[in-house]
Amino acid sequence: MFDDWRGPLWWQAADLTFIWPILLWLLLLIPMGMLAYRLMRPRRTFEFWGFSSGLLVIIGLVLLISAIARPQMQVSTPSRADRLMVVLDISGSMRADDVAPSRFDAAKITINELLDQQPANLRVGLVTTAATATLVQTPTTDREALKAAIDGISLQTGSALGSGLLIGLSELLPSAGIDVQKIMNASINRNDTSGTPEWQPDPEKTVLPGSNRAVAMVLISDGESNVGPSAMAMAQLAAQFGVRIHTVGIGTNQGAVVKAEGISQRVRLDESLLTEIAQTTIGQSHLGATAEDWRAIYQAIDASIQFDNRQPIEISAPLMGLGLLLILIGMVIRLFRQGRIL
Repeated sequence: MFDDWRGPLWWQAADLTFIWPILLWLLLLIPMGMLAYRLMRPRRTFEFWGFSSGLLVIIGLVLLISAIARPQMQVSTPSRADRLMVVLDISGSMRADDVAPSRFDAAKITINELLDQQPANLRVGLVTTAATATLVQTPTTDREALKAAIDGISLQTGSALGSGLLIGLSELLPSAGIDVQKIMNASINRNDTSGTPEWQPDPEKTVLPGSNRAVAMVLISDGESNVGPSAMAMAQLAAQFGVRIHTVGIGTNQGAVVKAEGISQRVRLDESLLTEIAQTTIGQSHLGATAEDWRAIYQAIDASIQFDNRQPIEISAPLMGLGLLLILIGMVIRLFRQGRIL
């Protein structure tokens, strides 16, 4: 019965618990001792200093016994983003040169700038997405390894932004139980990129959009997606887990002509898709790759610090110290005012 004891209601409000609550029964020794002391000492007239010193000793004893029961309080500690996943579009349309020297080269430059803007203890990972998505680098603090991985990337055919978001999300949240294979297979069977994925998270694991402060994603793309699961459906999935997706659009509305396998095609920046992804997840959307954009994204990540982590902290030592101090003060007062301790 004592294992579930949490104390009176005002202690519960303060999130105070005891590791050894059964020892709180020792508090009964205090009124018993007071009664025995009163029976052994003749009644005296009320004297303020004698009363105040006794009260200090009693409070000190209560604190000492409470400390023996090993009290602990739930305190809030700061949390901030500690993992960032970059999803890089490496589809053929990123070959367009409407952004110098090309969308792809500009994207790689912006990733390097992003890495330079982040604190050294932030773990950054990389997912590339074309016809399929690939986890190139798990989140790491090794910036040189990440930059080397970026340098080795080459463009491919197809554009599956939804797949990239899905792989990045599952890597950031391994304990969420995201059924990547089921979502991928469902999109293949439908042969389209629209609709709600057949797999849905456990409602007990979902949170408010943007509320997960431990992780974040940055999608760098021209916004075109034509295979794999719906990019918006994956954004909604990220929102259910509270993960913010910041988007950076590479390209222009006018676009540029890209030649591939003897076919010429004009590719344009799909600004609306990237904006909608960011809005759905409470992220930020930026066009281009300026230093100001990266500073804004960095500030958005940095501003996500919250005191939302709660953990128990044992407070036995300070309670015991305070209890001993009060007892000592009470005895000193009694000694100087009455010439005795008891």
